[in-house]
Amino acid sequence: MRRQVGAGSGQRYATPSPVAGVAAPQTPTPLSTPPSVIRFRLATLFAAQLFDFGTFTIMVGHHGIEAEANPLIAQGFMSFGMPILAAGKIAQVVLVGSILVILGRVIATGTRTHRIATSVALLAVAGGLLGGVSNVLVH
Repeated sequence: MRRQVGAGSGQRYATPSPVAGVAAPQTPTPLSTPPSVIRFRLATLFAAQLFDFGTFTIMVGHHGIEAEANPLIAQGFMSFGMPILAAGKIAQVVLVGSILVILGRVIATGTRTHRIATSVALLAVAGGLLGGVSNVLVH
């Protein structure tokens, strides 16, 4: 009985089965995104969201919550204060970071999963930067 190749099997590359008359693939399928790339994505995600949160606190201190463009954030701040926004930012970073790690560790999925992981990272970073820049541009 042959051992299965896949998640949890402990094998780094899929081994071809010996079938008469069928050529074995020569290119092994890599398992995951390099850890340095995953760490970079997590660091940029954290930095962008921290930038958004930091500029939000400064904006509210100078202009009040009325300057906030997002009605959900403004309503949450008026109802619960700064702790709910801090908890929301932490939850967002943990959730998106977990998605990035899971997509980066998926075994032998090909370029589609890597594109999805890159898109998720780019959207999260762009959202944090857009929020931070909009907070800075308040007059």
